[in-house]
Amino acid sequence: MSTAKVRSGTVFGMVCSLVRMAFGIQWIMQGWFKITAHFNIAGLFPSIAGNTDSPHWYKSFIATTAAPYPQLYNILIPWGELLVGIGLVLGLLTLPALLTGFFMDINYVLSDMVYIYPTQLAIGMLLILFRKDTLYWSLDRAASLLRKKAESPNV
Repeated sequence: MSTAKVRSGTVFGMVCSLVRMAFGIQWIMQGWFKITAHFNIAGLFPSIAGNTDSPHWYKSFIATTAAPYPQLYNILIPWGELLVGIGLVLGLLTLPALLTGFFMDINYVLSDMVYIYPTQLAIGMLLILFRKDTLYWSLDRAASLLRKKAESPNV
């Protein structure tokens, strides 16, 4: 393997890791804001039901799964965002954090909350596609390296 190839892979991994961490900080900020602002999803249900951009099936889904349990979603959404952010910043359970964030972004877009969620969706998709590169600086990679070292026979 050429030195140029190793260096470019290393640089790409560093960049992907930095993007992952920045993305995680954004999730932390969103989650923390919702926690400190005492997020209440109940006010969003009429907005979702009344908008013309959300698909009918999604409105039905929200009406039957989320609307009856606003207290649960008042906890799940902000704490989910915060935990996704922590996972991404630390690189801990990175793929589950990326997939959970991606799922939340899809729901935000379907709810017609356009804010920054389409951009987050695109960044999340890229990070999922390059997930191995995003692990350059991560606890997941450190754990993997330690596991490999422990499994290798001592010569």
